[in-house]
Parts: sequence; C-alpha cells; structure tokens
Amino acid sequence: MNKLALTSAMSAALPVIDRLEQAGFETVFVGGAVRDALLGRKVQDVDIATAATPDQVMALFSRCIPTGLAHGTVTVMHDGVPYEVTTYRRESEYVDYRKPSAVTFVTDLDGDLLRRDFTVNAMALRGDGSIHDPYGGLADLRNGILRCVGDANERFREDALRMVRAVRFIGTYGFRPALSAWRSLRHRRELLRHVAMERVHAELDKMIESGNPARSLAWLDKSGLLRHTKEPLSFVVALQRRSKAKYELGFLTSISDPDARWAALAIAADVSSADTRDTLEALRMSNKRSQRIMSAVALFEGMAEWLPKGGSVIPDAMEVIDEAFMRLLLRYGVTAATDWLHVERLMANAEAAIEGSAAERLVFMDRFEKLIADAPLLVLKELDVSGAELAEALGKPAGPWLKHCLDRLLLESALGRIDNKRDVLVRQAAAWEEERAE
Repeated sequence: MNKLALTSAMSAALPVIDRLEQAGFETVFVGGAVRDALLGRKVQDVDIATAATPDQVMALFSRCIPTGLAHGTVTVMHDGVPYEVTTYRRESEYVDYRKPSAVTFVTDLDGDLLRRDFTVNAMALRGDGSIHDPYGGLADLRNGILRCVGDANERFREDALRMVRAVRFIGTYGFRPALSAWRSLRHRRELLRHVAMERVHAELDKMIESGNPARSLAWLDKSGLLRHTKEPLSFVVALQRRSKAKYELGFLTSISDPDARWAALAIAADVSSADTRDTLEALRMSNKRSQRIMSAVALFEGMAEWLPKGGSVIPDAMEVIDEAFMRLLLRYGVTAATDWLHVERLMANAEAAIEGSAAERLVFMDRFEKLIADAPLLVLKELDVSGAELAEALGKPAGPWLKHCLDRLLLESALGRIDNKRDVLVRQAAAWEEERAE
C-alpha cells in the first residue's frame, strides 16, 4: 500500500499543505489521522507537520494563531477550520517522565517521526496520497501489532503516559502488543506515579467510550498500571472483581452514554459508593459527571438489601420493596434509576445466557420500570401544594418538619396512595401532624 486516497477532512486541509509546499517547505499529514485513514476509520481532525519554522508559517497565512510557538505549533485558519501546523522537531532530555526540556526545529521528516510513540503513529501522508513509513508502521498495522518506535524502554521512560495510551490502543484498535513493548511497559509501570491524574482520566475516558471497553479494561488489568497512579484508585478493585464475575463486561457496549458506562462498571463489580466516589475524586472528574455516576451507584447500593439473592420473594414484601425503590428514585432522580435499571437488565440477561434460565431479577426490573411510568409525579415541584402554602394551612412556622412532610407527601403521591390535589395533601399533612402530636 504505497498510496492512499485522502479523506474528506484531509482534502479540505490540502490547500494549507499546497501553500507550504509551493513555498519550498516539505509538508505532510501526520499522526492519528494517517493511522485511522489507513484503517478505514472516520477521520475528523488532521495534524500537519512541516519543515517551515513557525515564523515562516505565519508569514504565509493571513489568519494564524500562535498556539504553541515554543513547541513549533501554529494554528492556521482555512475556510473557518483550524489546522495545527507543527514544525519538524527533535526533543531533548525529558523531565518528570512527561515532557521534553526543550525542542529543536529540524528539516528532517524522519527525525521528526522518530520522536513519536508507536510505529502506527509514526507514518506521514503527502498531499499526493503517498505514504512515508520509515519505521515499519504499515506492516505493524496490517499485522495488528503495537510496537514502540525505537527502544520501548526509552519511549516509556520519556513519557510515562504512553503506557496508558498503549493499553488504550491495544483495547480500542484490537492490537496485540509487541513483546518488547509489553515487557517494557510492565518494567516501567511504576513511572506512572509521575503523571497527573487528569491525564490518566482522559485516557480512561477514551477506553470507556470506545467500541470495545471490555478489551481495554482487561488489558489494563493485566498491565497492573492502575496500581501505580499518583493517587490510589479504588477502580482497581473493579478490574480485579471483573475476572471473578459470572459474565464479562461485553454488555457495556449496549450502553451509549459514557457516564452510564462508568456507573455500570462500578455496579457490575459491586464497588461501594464510597470507593466509587474516591476514584472519581482522584481522577478529577467534574462534579456534574460524578453526580450522575454516584447517584446510580448509590441507588444500586440502596436496593441491594431489598432484592433477592436466591429463592422467591414473599408476596407481602413486594409493596415494601416498591416503596424502598420509590424512596431512592425520589432521592437520586429518574436518570439514576434509569441508568441502574438498564445496567441490572443487561447483567441479568448476561447471567441468564450463561445459566440457561431467565434471571429472577428481570421481574423486578419490569416492576420498577412500570412504577416509574405510572407515577403521577416524581419531583417535589410537581406537588400540588408548596411549602409556604402547607405551613400556612397548618398554621405552623416553617422548620425541619416541613421538608419531612413534603417528602412524605411526594412519596405517597408518587406511589398513587393519595391524590396529588391541594386539599387532599393538606388534610393528609394535618392528620400526620395530629398523630405526631399525640
């Protein structure tokens, strides 16, 4: 394969390459865009490398942003689309196992590609579609091998995050690691403690979001990398327990939302809400995302004591279980309940497929889903009486009693035990207060 048809994203960027080439500067497409194009995957963003210096690039284009001059990167705007154009460079000694202390601009394409992590990422594509592959990336791509450029020990020592990236590529792309890369990764894995947790989080997100998260997680477990992060991750427990589960994590692909996948991983591995919270905090996950994940896990944890682990449920207990679920639903929200139910259903189906019979828990999933669908209301603001109105009707000043009363009214209304009508709600609240006063 000596030539490759340019993708639409590359064709759109071709005028940038042509302009630099016409000015006498060798310019090529590099990195992930080349790899993905060769694999027939969708290419969105393209990176461009050139023999021109940043000053020379900026002199050729009217609309430029000096986004990373120290590292040779200029963002060129063309037809409203930003393209990162980076000067060929060599990197000096790395510091803190993450970044080079300095870069030197060069005009040698092979020298620029030599500094890259893996052979499949160290290929270049010219504007005419010809492929430049000095380090055997094409052969490794054909054979599904992930190999480091040059000495694997040196590549991982330079930038310890490359070890996590290696696992991501192995999982996401279905590669097999070259023996040299895998030995070096396991030998150097303690260096991961030098990498910021935010960067580890970004790589884990890409694994979870991928088309085959189970494969990435399995290789991550084999690598032992997460035992060497800067801050401890209880997430490791999930990977350890996964291997002991009745089913693998292939069901994660049936969940479209990445945060719901995170929740599913914790639920499937029976990770506590406390350990889940510690993991998300260590990874510096945003509050909004953490809240969604934590809510589903907390609801799962809250229902664990109510759902049968074997045998049949006493019919009289069903109403109590319904109420327990509704309390948690009202506390954590419909999204959390929906996430949890979806995960439980997928796990039950996976278990049933292995055991050859329908899982009893599916009956509960149907029941809980019907409870949600039939509930007249599920949030406090839909209650037909406000806190102020209730306090006035009962002739009592606001206080802790008021929230407790409103929550109880919401629960009874959601379960259909009382009508969500102002006069009915006030009478019920008055009766409860009278009982409490006796």
